[in-house]
Amino acid sequence: MTKTAVVVGATGNIGKAVCQILREAGYAIDPTWLGAERPDATQKESYLNLPPKIDFALYLAGINHISKAEILSDEDWDKVHDVNLKGAFLFAKAAFPSLKQAPSSSFVTISSIMVTHPYPNRLAYATAKAGLEAMTRVLAVEWGSYNISTHCLRLGHMNSLMKSTSANPALLAAARQLTPTKQLIEPSSVAKYILWLAEGGCKSISGSVLDFDPAYTINRWPL
Repeated sequence: MTKTAVVVGATGNIGKAVCQILREAGYAIDPTWLGAERPDATQKESYLNLPPKIDFALYLAGINHISKAEILSDEDWDKVHDVNLKGAFLFAKAAFPSLKQAPSSSFVTISSIMVTHPYPNRLAYATAKAGLEAMTRVLAVEWGSYNISTHCLRLGHMNSLMKSTSANPALLAAARQLTPTKQLIEPSSVAKYILWLAEGGCKSISGSVLDFDPAYTINRWPL
């Protein structure tokens, strides 16, 4: 029987890589989120027509807003939290009945090293991702009896910046130098790990927040 996946945020670099590897593994991907006319991830109505059975659900949607905390507007705070956190909540709530219909299913979210290693001017983004991590852990406790596992990937520096982040080549270059491998994360690497989770991963693990980071955040060697 063909497995079904729903990827919210499928049009970004990671989303495209994930969809490709899922298709290669034989998954049918809900087309709702694949094109330019995709619905608004922050609206409850966008999740009314999910597939009746979902084997794998991934919430990738996210935006950043760079601003000093003292001048961060209410509107920008709300927008960042709506996309990064509220949308994930709405998706989880709507997907739950369909996730229960699969013999064993997975729900995955994407966080950021900004939660534990914050940079300045990213208050809204870091706090929204922190809430996302907490949500993922709570759902593991609530959904475990239905054989639904939840996982959160706390991503380090990708080899390209988010579309909502102003390009700063110096930042990526500096991060690369502080990474022991001198390599930043490729979307294909994230996609491969996500496929492993979708296929069952380690069923002894649920509610985990994984530092998907090649030791950048723990490298304290000063030379």
